[in-house]
Amino acid sequence: MVKNDGLPVLVLGGGGHARVCFDLLQRRGYKVLGYVAPQPDKRWDHRIPYLGDDDTAMDRFPPERAAVVNGVGALPGSSLRRELFNRWKEKGYSFVSLVHDSAVVSGSVRMGEGVQIMAGAVVQDSAVIGANAIINTRASIDHDCIVGEHAHIAPGAVVCGGVTIEHDVFIGAGAVVIQGIGIGAGSVIGAGSLVLRDVPPGSKVFGIPARGR
Repeated sequence: MVKNDGLPVLVLGGGGHARVCFDLLQRRGYKVLGYVAPQPDKRWDHRIPYLGDDDTAMDRFPPERAAVVNGVGALPGSSLRRELFNRWKEKGYSFVSLVHDSAVVSGSVRMGEGVQIMAGAVVQDSAVIGANAIINTRASIDHDCIVGEHAHIAPGAVVCGGVTIEHDVFIGAGAVVIQGIGIGAGSVIGAGSLVLRDVPPGSKVFGIPARGR
């Protein structure tokens, strides 16, 4: 795995997903400088330093001195993770891509910058994972799938072969998407849903089978 020319890493965010990313960075042997958030969080005590908000951290650690990991999780309807990625990219920072050592990822998979593939996830042959996307704990992406930028495939979700997921899609925990389906940009698939037909952009679908609300 490329380690951004040996640069140490800043973790963006102070919540639960940021702490999971920090744990993974440690497992992968990265040097972590600290975490960046609007305010400190006591759950980080004795782990790594609090470095202040975005502007403060950028002043202290310019892009030639640090890479970053996006520790803000993707929630349905929230653009914060995407906005944070774009802001730091515009300032010249590079984003570390993380693959957990327990994940199974085909050598033919193509991944964009800042992708995160978490513990127990499976990504099969010829899948494409767009920049800043999360394939979360125990999620499964089968062969020839396309996952767009800033998408979040939540824990335990199953995406069968040949599915196209456009940018900014949220697929909830335990949802199942059958083969060949297309899911339009900005859509939300509810937790535990079964998707049997294409989902138009901006839709919210739930249930078995999944229907709009």
